[in-house]
Amino acid sequence: MKPLTVAEQSGYRATSRHADVLAFIEELRAARPVFRIESMGRSGRGQEMPVLVFGERPGKPVVLVIANIHAGEVEGKEALLMLARDLPEKYFEQLTLLFIPNYNPDGNDLIDPKNRALDLKNLEGQIGPEGGVGTRYTGEGINLNRDYMKMEAVESRNLSKLQAKWRPHLTVDSHTTDGSVHGYALTYDTSHIPGAPSGYVHGKMLPDVSRRLEKRTGLKTFFYGNFVDEADLSKGWATYPHLPRYGSHYRGLTGRMDILLETYSYISFKDRVFTTYEILKDIFDYTLDHGAEMMKICAEGEAARPDPVAIAYGPPRPIGDCEILAWDMESQLARKIPGREPKTYRMPHLAEFVPSKSVPRPAAYLVPKALKTLIEKLEHHGIRIDRLTASRAFDAEVDQVQTVSKAPSPDCGSMKREETVVTVTRAAGRVTAEAGDVLVPADQTLGTLAAYLLEPESDDGLVRWGFLDGAIRPGERLPVVRVTRA
Repeated sequence: MKPLTVAEQSGYRATSRHADVLAFIEELRAARPVFRIESMGRSGRGQEMPVLVFGERPGKPVVLVIANIHAGEVEGKEALLMLARDLPEKYFEQLTLLFIPNYNPDGNDLIDPKNRALDLKNLEGQIGPEGGVGTRYTGEGINLNRDYMKMEAVESRNLSKLQAKWRPHLTVDSHTTDGSVHGYALTYDTSHIPGAPSGYVHGKMLPDVSRRLEKRTGLKTFFYGNFVDEADLSKGWATYPHLPRYGSHYRGLTGRMDILLETYSYISFKDRVFTTYEILKDIFDYTLDHGAEMMKICAEGEAARPDPVAIAYGPPRPIGDCEILAWDMESQLARKIPGREPKTYRMPHLAEFVPSKSVPRPAAYLVPKALKTLIEKLEHHGIRIDRLTASRAFDAEVDQVQTVSKAPSPDCGSMKREETVVTVTRAAGRVTAEAGDVLVPADQTLGTLAAYLLEPESDDGLVRWGFLDGAIRPGERLPVVRVTRA
């Protein structure tokens, strides 16, 4: 008999530890040798991080599925193991599929029934599994879905290397959301960074996948959001922040497609696993049907060189009205799940982000060799850097710091963090670089990401995350300069 997951064996009263995941994979490989195992490295506490590789079809779409980035949200972990066992082989003939069933193994093993315990008064937690789940953060206390820009976690750097190697056309990131009470089994979203891939996923792919899923299973899904005001639902349905510290937006910056899955906390654990399992099948089916189109759009996204480059955004604005499935207002206000009577409410859909700060795309950025940590961080992202072999002079724009302040950094880990906010004035000048200094071309595939990381007034860059704190004082010049002519 084919292996069963811990969730299945326990009647969905428990979830797997990392040792269970590894044992299941080994047993499945013996029973169904249609995949190979690739290591993406080891976790912060030294645990092996396997990737299941199916298909390996050159010239075909590559789809990466990440599960358990938040190890209290375990539905994707169980669903991916089940799909590895059950998925028909037609998918492996037309696609390359990469499964990461347990991206946060250290947080996963900190299982406790208190983690994500249901607390409807505060709209937090989830229903089951009764045996408990792991933690939101890694064993080192880092939130991996706020770590894409600063890449402090070894798990983040492992994933970056994996994505650089395989360059997935589509990445699917599996979560479980609490928050507002509504009537959907799952909500989904994609990058809100403007560009061809995100527009395609938002406008065409996700609505189609949602229709497929409902037709097959009856499950209702919609774009991710929360009510702006529970007592007045007409105020709107608002998506999550635009910042590329979130994986979806980060991958949008790289010109690739992304889907965020958020199964609903307030249905049973078994139903959440089932919903995740089923929607992944429809995502794979859509990719089978539209693979050539998706690959073309990703190529266009990678080739795009937006100018100016947006480096900060304002709050979400309406993209129009939407109809949200929820419950009668008495049930809504009482936070009753499920409610007495399903109802739909028409309201603004707050899901468009407009740049609040943009800069002209430079020819390159010049980073002094003394800033070793900054250079290493660029390498973590896979950004191409050119080391100068001799002194050179450049036409450049030089930034002088005007103000420095601190802002809170919520939910980035178990330790309190502050972010560094600066304002600068910029002036044309001539700079001389030394041998060993680093030139970061802006006309490269990851040039837009490089700009977001290196611009001092970026709302999610390396200055913001404190990597230049020792070099930032009002009235002084910033060491990183913009090269206007290479």
